[in-house]
Amino acid sequence: MSTLSYQEKSLYGTLAADLLVYIPYFVYVMHHPTTLTSIVGTIILLIVAHIVLQTIIAIITRNRITDERDRQIAGMGYRNAYFVLVTLILGGMALLWLHAVDGHLNPNHMGLHFLSAFLGMVVISELVKIVTQLVAYRRSI
Repeated sequence: MSTLSYQEKSLYGTLAADLLVYIPYFVYVMHHPTTLTSIVGTIILLIVAHIVLQTIIAIITRNRITDERDRQIAGMGYRNAYFVLVTLILGGMALLWLHAVDGHLNPNHMGLHFLSAFLGMVVISELVKIVTQLVAYRRSI
């Protein structure tokens, strides 16, 4: 059985931090109104979690060298995430427009709806990037 490379450990750490921060945030948002403070607090918490986890991973990992394969896998992950993000943005803009036209959206809260929806889209595309890269490493592409 092979051990995980630095890049794989880093991806698993990123995935863990994202899930540990975003799942409670989105559960909270489903039951409470979104505020700018909750969005900013979530982003700050995510940054701190990433710094702590990546520091620990860097300290315990000896070989942190990247090669061409690592760059190709990263590129594949970013490509897939980009397509997902663009698709979600176009779909989200269409849905926001439809809700606004139908009158189901309070114009006073449009900015927070917009921020919350697009934060979710960025989170989904980030998860697609991480999962794509992890699958590529496991398949030894």
